[in-house]
Amino acid sequence: MKLLLEEKQLGTQSKKNSKYYWILETITGKVETPSETEDFGLISSENGFIQDIKEEILETINSENVFSFPYEPKEGDFLSIKNNLKKNEYLSLIFLNNTWIEEVYMCSYRECDTDIYTTSKTGIAFISENEIAFQNIK
Repeated sequence: MKLLLEEKQLGTQSKKNSKYYWILETITGKVETPSETEDFGLISSENGFIQDIKEEILETINSENVFSFPYEPKEGDFLSIKNNLKKNEYLSLIFLNNTWIEEVYMCSYRECDTDIYTTSKTGIAFISENEIAFQNIK
C-alpha cells in the first residue's frame, strides 16, 4: 500500500479535482474554563474504501513519512483523511504516545473541552493499493 499526503492549499479547484484530501490540526493552546461536556457521535465513517484499508493506512503512516514536506508529529496532532466525492467516508487519526491511532468517537482521545485545535496544513491524499498504480497517480 502506498500513501502520500501532498501539501496543498485546499481551494475549490484543488478539492474538485481530487478524490481524497486531508486536514492536519495541532493543539495551539488551552482554555482554562472547559465548556459544558457534550455527548459526541462518530467521527470516523463506518464504511467505504478508506475504512476498508484503514489498518494498512495506520501501518504505513506509523512506519514511514507519508507527508510531502518535513513533518514530525506532536502529541495530540489530529489528521482527517476524507473522500471528496462521498462526504460520509473519512478516517480520523490522532497522534498519541508516538503512534497514530483511529479516533472513532469525537473527543474520545482529545480533550475537546480544553484543547484549542488549529488547522496547520491541508492537502491532497494519494492512496493506492499497489506501487504501479501509485506511480501513475502523480
